[in-house]
Amino acid sequence: MDRILHVKGAANVRDLGGYVSQSGEKSAKVRYQKVIRSAGIQDLTPADQTLLAEYGVTKVVDFRSAKERSAAPDAEILQAENIFLPIFPEQTTTSAAPGTLFEQIQAGLDAATQMRSVYRHFVEEAYSRQAYRRFFEILLANEAPDSGVLFHCTAGKDRTGFGAALVLAGLEVDRQTILDNYLETNPNLTQTLQQMLDQAQKEGAPDYLLAGIKDLMAARADYLGESYAAIQEHYGDVAGFFHEGLGLSHQDLLDFRRLYRE
Repeated sequence: MDRILHVKGAANVRDLGGYVSQSGEKSAKVRYQKVIRSAGIQDLTPADQTLLAEYGVTKVVDFRSAKERSAAPDAEILQAENIFLPIFPEQTTTSAAPGTLFEQIQAGLDAATQMRSVYRHFVEEAYSRQAYRRFFEILLANEAPDSGVLFHCTAGKDRTGFGAALVLAGLEVDRQTILDNYLETNPNLTQTLQQMLDQAQKEGAPDYLLAGIKDLMAARADYLGESYAAIQEHYGDVAGFFHEGLGLSHQDLLDFRRLYRE
């Protein structure tokens, strides 16, 4: 089954189903049509909206800031509840919003350094941890077998990428597979990146800005590695992060696996 959902009005729309989960000597597969990651969905066509509704999406979780959400409201998916769940507080010096990050590059900040900081903040920022806990609460409440949750940010890369990594880790998918899923964003955003570069060149952007755009729009192993490093420093391992960082109980994780594994 193809994990990519071929919609015209959104990029990087992927089902997290089909990955093999390993618990001791037992293995299982992540269920299809239960949890879907995506870039922004403000430009969905009517056909896209129908496709996602028929695919079973009943909840949309929007990780963007209020500013991003106001500038580009989500297109509606029939009968789907839309949940606003910003990963960072409005008043913060850390942002994963592409527009804000681009402004910081223009102000002289290094793009890759910014990105590594963002990925540490997913773990170290109490507000962000609470948001990801709420995300798991939404997933745990999604008990109907034919009900799917779509979650997204703007590029579907960072806030969404870390969220996807947590979902797969919670389902006991191995770290290399999680990284592979994360890096699949790159070919899926090729067209988006090229459009941004073309527009920047048209406006006369210098080389350092073009390089910064590439760093901002990339999914890189060292970015996600910063999250893992922060987890190890503060919680020991991912299991510790689930229990101490997100406040998920052993029973929560058992229930999560029951819902999202075959």
